[in-house]
Amino acid sequence: MLDDIREWISDNLRYILLGLAIILLIIIAFFAVRLVSHIGSSGSKNKVQQETEAQTEQNTEADAVIESLVKDQEDVLAIATSYWTAIGSQDFDTLETLCGKTFDEDARATVEAMDVAVESYDEIMTYSKSGLTEGSYVVYVYMELKLTGIETEAPTLRQMYLQPNEDGDLLVVQTEDYTSEISAYVQERQTDSDVQALIQDVSDTLEERCDADDDLKNYIESRTTSSSSSNDTEEEGDSDESDSSDASTGTMQTNTGVNVRSEASADSTLLGTLVAGSQVEVLENLEDGWSRITYLDSNGSTVEGYVMTQYLSAAG
Repeated sequence: MLDDIREWISDNLRYILLGLAIILLIIIAFFAVRLVSHIGSSGSKNKVQQETEAQTEQNTEADAVIESLVKDQEDVLAIATSYWTAIGSQDFDTLETLCGKTFDEDARATVEAMDVAVESYDEIMTYSKSGLTEGSYVVYVYMELKLTGIETEAPTLRQMYLQPNEDGDLLVVQTEDYTSEISAYVQERQTDSDVQALIQDVSDTLEERCDADDDLKNYIESRTTSSSSSNDTEEEGDSDESDSSDASTGTMQTNTGVNVRSEASADSTLLGTLVAGSQVEVLENLEDGWSRITYLDSNGSTVEGYVMTQYLSAAG
């Protein structure tokens, strides 16, 4: 029996070896395909992973620039409180220290004429974002204004810019001292969704309080009428030099946070918001207390809309 097997193997040895060789090649090919497939899969995975990590890094960098508002940061809140308390008490020594500059007669007159009906600035809170340079901040200051003869306090939002001096002390940068870069950056930040939401919230709160207190409502309306009448007076006085419709037009700035509407109505579409100190071009002052303006948005595009005249003042 064994002899027969040996003889068969001897007669068919080359066929047996050929079959084994084919099987071996199949096994090698199988594992080669698996290996190549694994390498390709790993390469694709690494590429996707790299792209994901790159996108994450970009998002992180963007978040670092467009960060969320920080409420009541200790050093920022301390400066804002000191500044507005000094404004209310006409404390020019403190103001000069906080601003790092001397207030001349014109600057003092401007402060003295500010918010003449305001008895005090209460409930001060700050919402801040990083500024252009390290250690600087764009700050939105929420305050409750105690107005003479009015029981209900009026909420308002004022914009400030703080930056450190050579000694690292934070100083208040006056609007007239803004560089073009700071102005552009402040304009850019005012388009941030959280800043717009903050401005809208303060505006809604003021509207609610006006609805609940006729004295406050009448005061706000009287400011609008007074502003409009003042414009009329200026136009009459300048009638020899220019047409009355152009007398109060030109470059102005907002004196508080203000909504820009598509029409001269608080019920019209909201086109955007401007923070205090934003420069605009006044095209026309309407008799109903609104002004038609243009300004540049964060993309450099010209926006035309309407704001209440009472929230505008001479630039600088």
